[in-house]
Amino acid sequence: MSVRLRHTLPTVLVAGALLISGCAGSDSDPHADGKPTTSAPAARPSSSTVLPHGIVKPGTALPVGDGAWTVTLQGVERLPAGAVPGVPAGSSAYTARVTVANQRAQVATAPRTAVTARYGALGHTATEADSSTSSAKDEPQQVRPNGSVDRDLKLVLPDQAQGLPVTVTVEATEEGLAEPELLFFEGALPGTAASPDTQAPQGAPAGQSVTPLGQWNGQVRVGKVTVSGEGASRTGSLELSVVNRSRDPMPGLGTTVRILTGQDLHLAATVRPVYGYRDAAIAPYRTATQSVSFRVPEAAVGGPVTVEAVDAGGSKVTFDGTLG
Repeated sequence: MSVRLRHTLPTVLVAGALLISGCAGSDSDPHADGKPTTSAPAARPSSSTVLPHGIVKPGTALPVGDGAWTVTLQGVERLPAGAVPGVPAGSSAYTARVTVANQRAQVATAPRTAVTARYGALGHTATEADSSTSSAKDEPQQVRPNGSVDRDLKLVLPDQAQGLPVTVTVEATEEGLAEPELLFFEGALPGTAASPDTQAPQGAPAGQSVTPLGQWNGQVRVGKVTVSGEGASRTGSLELSVVNRSRDPMPGLGTTVRILTGQDLHLAATVRPVYGYRDAAIAPYRTATQSVSFRVPEAAVGGPVTVEAVDAGGSKVTFDGTLG
């Protein structure tokens, strides 16, 4: 059931956007025709729906290393209020436990595991409550024959995510190997959904080369830009969504975002996957959404903004709207 996928990007840093402002230079010509499609991604199934090939329910043991190990996501459980410090108002802390079991007859070093949780129809990325305890940074652990080790990850999700589906990607990397095996689990978060889990608006009309912010163009969507702060410290933020319409995992969002402001298209910022956000693999037939932040020139607020989403192959999709 496990799937091997070679990562084409360097090791991803902690989630969140790193700002690279004022970058100069030009990109190569688009490789795609730029014509958007008119459909948004298919809706994610409810927890009672049969899952696509390659995704299993929590509690299922998946083999790693040709059966030398099994990895099981025990589930995502909500923690009592106050159990984790620093959780913002309107959000709650959850714990995800991953069990790695040694199936061999000798002591061995357990595979390292990195966990990414995405919730809801758009696959928003949950944040870690304490990145310093990330399972990806655990020291190698020795496991006795037929023994197992549990690794816990604390996550913070908004309260409106209760009852929504959550897709968990576990990247399991065996000792001495550079590439991980990808394991996908999906269930429903505890609680009852407060409102229907809807998709993004339909895409722009066919033949339109520039798509309004907030709509889909092909497999990419760039959300409207919001602005916070005052003066020179103003910060813009948007959501980048990428849908995987195949039965195979995608390496990740793999998309560089270029933000250009004003009529003269001043390059305000460039955010790349390796620097800007956690770029974990996307499960088959699922969508991933990541927040992207950047500094905003004070004079550009309220004016036009153009966002280019450039994939790993150089193909571009262009969105426009208003900054703030």
